[in-house]
Amino acid sequence: MTEDAKNNGIIQEHAHAREEFTNVRVSRAGTWFTGEKPIINYNIISHFKQNLFRDTKGVYIYQTFRQFAEKGYITVEGPLLSVFRVDENILTFDNLDTLPSHSAKIIQNLKDGSLYVFYPRLGCYASVPASVSPDFSLFLEEKVDGFTFCGTLIEKKRIIQWV
Repeated sequence: MTEDAKNNGIIQEHAHAREEFTNVRVSRAGTWFTGEKPIINYNIISHFKQNLFRDTKGVYIYQTFRQFAEKGYITVEGPLLSVFRVDENILTFDNLDTLPSHSAKIIQNLKDGSLYVFYPRLGCYASVPASVSPDFSLFLEEKVDGFTFCGTLIEKKRIIQWV
């Protein structure tokens, strides 16, 4: 996204969209809910993840339908995304965005000991699920001052805010 596309945290194409504060939330465990009911349809969750944006009011799902556009703000209590695939060069998230592995900022959360990847576009954290852990661990190395991922030191801190 270029600086011309942003204006005080607002994406210009989204500036005139109708805004709603929804009852969609992501729990501490990374489960998506609408109200008290978990969203179990993977295709819906995938659609939401691929259409997440952030502005000064928070994280929102951006959707268009014909001439209508809507920004649905969501509540974030835990990791929004997960690492889907990892190799020596690229981390792929479950929203299909990628990040160069060597520039990834990995955090070990002091609250639960788990590893998370900082996702810069939304300023949030992505989990490293058990299904990806074996591949992820291939790029971990123990050094005198701690563990590294692809040569970058893993930071230990308590994640207080997920976005």
